Amino acid sequence: MKISCGFLIQPVKVQLFFQFEINISLASKNQSYSMKQTNVCIVGAGPAGAIAALFLAKEGINCILTDKAKFPRDKICGDGISGWVVSILYELDKNLLLRLAKQSFLLHSYGIRIVAPNSKYIDLPFPDNNLIENNIPPGFIARRIDFDSFLIEEVKKHSEIEFLEETEISQYQYENTGIVLSDKNGSIQIDAKIVLFANGANSMFMKDPGGIIKDKKYTMTGLKAYYKGVAGFHPQNYVELHFLKKLLPCYFWIFPLPDGLANVGVGLDQYRISKKKINLKEKILEAIETVPYLKERFANAEMVSKIQAYGLPLWDRKRRISGDRYMLTGDVASLIDPVTGEGIGHAAISGMLAARQAKRSLKANNFTADFMEQYDKSIYDKIGKELNISSKIAKFIKHAWLFNAVVNRTVNSKTLQHRLSLAMSDLEVRKRLKKPSVYLKVLLGR
Repeated sequence: MKISCGFLIQPVKVQLFFQFEINISLASKNQSYSMKQTNVCIVGAGPAGAIAALFLAKEGINCILTDKAKFPRDKICGDGISGWVVSILYELDKNLLLRLAKQSFLLHSYGIRIVAPNSKYIDLPFPDNNLIENNIPPGFIARRIDFDSFLIEEVKKHSEIEFLEETEISQYQYENTGIVLSDKNGSIQIDAKIVLFANGANSMFMKDPGGIIKDKKYTMTGLKAYYKGVAGFHPQNYVELHFLKKLLPCYFWIFPLPDGLANVGVGLDQYRISKKKINLKEKILEAIETVPYLKERFANAEMVSKIQAYGLPLWDRKRRISGDRYMLTGDVASLIDPVTGEGIGHAAISGMLAARQAKRSLKANNFTADFMEQYDKSIYDKIGKELNISSKIAKFIKHAWLFNAVVNRTVNSKTLQHRLSLAMSDLEVRKRLKKPSVYLKVLLGR
């Protein structure tokens, strides 16, 4: 319905019980106001938001997906796409995953290389996730501009999803029938029964309504740049984590990419950066120029992008990530693994589980905080133990001498290598790694 007139009409809230759009043209200011109503609104179209929308569409649930950017858009990231993403996409749509696996913009990755402060390293293959017989690897590496665009193209195939690009949601308020979201000018208004906040680490909704206050000790600053011509990668495209003595418990990473590119970066918590006045940009260049084995590998390499910085809200404890009519997903919920920096996989999990909770709430017509808390439980049942264990492991890997000793022994022990490989996916194995006695036994050769 469209109403036009020659004098100023104040916006009036109109509520109906079906999806609609109403435009009010204000001739004096030449503005157009749009009100939409939907069951679910998703703020942010990164992996968490896009995957949530796709799971809702699979269930026949209409939603509105918004993002402040116009796609394709880049996102500063390490570019690793873990086995969690593979398994979630497989559950969403096997054919979608098969299409992704055939894309030329990504590499298939089969393991991880861990390099100790003394430059000794161990190669650990990713555990077989039983999908490899379909030419689906246990992990991918792809630039976020390409991976996110792939997901958005899938989103656009579904009539159940209304995708609004260049729409930055910055305000919300509770109304009788739901939450009304709007941009700063009020030119877009969306009345939703449920809202999923999925707009990344800098989301204002993390604090309000989420109640999460960032702590510098658990907020990592990551810097990354693209290089061309880095040598010495594993033939099966292992991702590399280099634990340099000056950066423990954080690390320097090198991830191979198609066309001879590599994502090179470093991360450290903001507390240490501030306390020790560390310049991370200098640390990247210093490592490449002074660490002997890195200097050799970068001898013919060239930086082909700017060094970019981004924030990573690391998981530090169990907390509420939902409330009346809303759920926090991905980085907004601080679900990044404090040891590995795993973010995309956990975003994918939260997107899937948030969609499932939305379905439950709509079916029961119950949007209370108590009912929505089922989402929290499902998240922590899925990855809570993994996050808790990682937070404890971080306390031990900060000791360079211990890290060196463990890697030295592991290099010559197939048994220890197998245990560490299992620790990537087996929580019971990983749980043992948080105990000091485990490292003592390794040092004693037991």
